[in-house]
Formats: sequence, structure tokens, C-alpha cells
Amino acid sequence: MLSKVQIKFLNLLLTSSLVTVLFPFTATKSQALEVSPQQTQGNSRKPKTVKNIPEKMSQSSLLAENVKPSVVKVVLGCKAKVYLPKNGKVYDFEGISGYGSGFFVHRDGYLATNAHVTDWSADECKQLFQEKLAKKLKADGENFNDVEKKLKWIEIKPINLVYLPNGEKIPFKNITSGAPAGKGKDISIIKINIQNAPALKLANSNQVQLMDSVVVVGYPGIVNELPQLDDKSSYEATFTAGSVSAKKATKDGIPLFQILGPVPPGNSGGPVLNQQGEVIGIVTFGPNDDFTFIFTSNTIQEFLAKASIRNEQGFVKQQYSEGLELYSQGEYRQALQKFQLVKQLFPHHSEVEKYLQNCQEIIANSY
Repeated sequence: MLSKVQIKFLNLLLTSSLVTVLFPFTATKSQALEVSPQQTQGNSRKPKTVKNIPEKMSQSSLLAENVKPSVVKVVLGCKAKVYLPKNGKVYDFEGISGYGSGFFVHRDGYLATNAHVTDWSADECKQLFQEKLAKKLKADGENFNDVEKKLKWIEIKPINLVYLPNGEKIPFKNITSGAPAGKGKDISIIKINIQNAPALKLANSNQVQLMDSVVVVGYPGIVNELPQLDDKSSYEATFTAGSVSAKKATKDGIPLFQILGPVPPGNSGGPVLNQQGEVIGIVTFGPNDDFTFIFTSNTIQEFLAKASIRNEQGFVKQQYSEGLELYSQGEYRQALQKFQLVKQLFPHHSEVEKYLQNCQEIIANSY
């Protein structure tokens, strides 16, 4: 039998237990347990924030990025040695006489340009160096006019170069050529020693309609003359927009398109594209920068057929195009595979390294 003291203590104990059940213990801020970051890392890990994700490309931007590696600068010049018997001296010269544009029409390094871009003669070479020769002769106490007929041009050689958009310079050889506008079909097919080139597809020029939108691609000569621009700028093609304003023909009946849009000197031989990125013609001549005539893609096809060359876009161009589409859609892993293949097959590609690095950076920072 419990005493009164024991009964009182037991009641107090039961009351305390009941209060604890009804009001569970809650730690104050100073009582809360601290959990280390290592203990929670497995449950709260989040992907890294990817910065500077590219926006989806416009169709115009996709077209330009797709075409850039396919358009080249065509450079013409010559080397010469001149001998003056009177003083027994040989004068050496080497120089560039002009620039034009061109574009790949076959994966094996075949390009189309203008005949007047690749046209070369020994007389033009002599004229190129006449002023320099006169200065050298004057320094040796001779007058050019007095000794001109005694000069012996013992060596005259052309310099034929293609400047790729990545800055490489590769000699070219003429495969087949017409004649400058007014004398014939101003088309020339040339070749450089290269494989898997990103060739452009030639459209059927019979399907071109008046007021179709076009894009002109080439290398304006003014870029080489501006001291404000860096050296890399001279290897980057310029894009301008225009439209087909008329269908014309030469006096010999050769079809021409007249286009309206800025086409500065230096663009001769460059491609004129439709909105699908296909070539409808080649820049040839015009009275000013905004009024230009182009020989048609079907005329280019005639010269390719003469040389037994079949125009085709090629595997590298296809893979790069698909890679750009995937890149624009944010499919960076798939795009990366395409770009890696392009670089492997065509290491001269001017743009693929940029997209390779972007894809790799985005993928690495996403996890």
C-alpha cells in the first residue's frame, strides 16, 4: 500500500509524461543540430548553371555559317627576272596583281570563278613591275626609257593562289576557262590539291524568278586596303543581300541575271545564292557596286561537263549542315559528333573548331 507521499509523486510523474506527449520537444535555434555540407550533398546535388547558351539561329544566319567555309579568295600575280646587259645585273620581282572570289563545286578541290580573275599574260606581268624596275634602275644610275629596249625578261611565271577561309594559301591550276565578259563566257574552273571540300550545290537557273531574294558572297578588295582591320578580316567572306531585278543576255546570247544589291569589286567569281543556299549564278560585271550582272549556274554546269566534273554537295558539307541545325536546336551532343567528323575529314574547315569548342564547353558545364 502506497503512502500519501508516494501517491503524490506518482501523479506528478504521470502529469509530466502527458505534457511531453501533448507538446513534443522542439529545439530552439541555439539547440538545432548542425549538419555538414558533406552529409547533405548526396540528396541536394544540382546541375551546374550553363552560361551563355547560344540562341537558336535564324535561317539567314544558318545559311551564312553554312556557306562561309565554301567560298575562297582567288589571288593572281607573277614572278619575273629582268636582265640588263649594260651593267650585268638581274632584277628580281614578285607581286600580286589582283584578287577575286571563287567557291567549291566538287569535293576534290574543284572551284568555279571568273575567267577574267584567272586570266594572265606576260605583258600584264611586265606592266605590274615597270614602276619598281624604273626605281631600281634609277638607283643604279640608269634611265628606264633609255634602256627599255635592251632589257631581257629572262623569266616570267604566274602566281596562282587560293586563300582558304582558315588562312591557308594553296596553289591552283586552271582546268578549263572561257573568256572575259564581252568576249565569251566568263567562267573558269580551277583546282587545288585538297579532298573532302565543302562544295556548294548549283541550282537550276531556269527556275529563278524575278524579284527572288539572293545572297552574294565574296571578298571585297577594299578590306585589304583598310588599315583599321586585322589580318584575319581579309580571309573572312562578306555577305550582302539583294534580289533578281531582270533576266538579260549578252550580244552572243549568253543568259545573264541582273541583280540589285551591294556587290563591291573583289566579289568577281563569288557565288550568288538563293534562300536554300544553292548557287544560281556567279558575280561577273557591272557599272557600279549596286548594279551587277551574273552568269547563270547552268552556264557553270556547261564548264563542269566539259571537264567531266559532276557538281555534288558532298558528305562533309552535309554533315556540317546537319551539325549546325542540331546546334541551333540545342542538341549539343549530337551536333558535337557531326562536327568531330567534319574536322576529321576536312581539317582545313574554317568554322568547325569554333562549334566544337562551344559544344564541348556546354556539355561539360551541364553536369
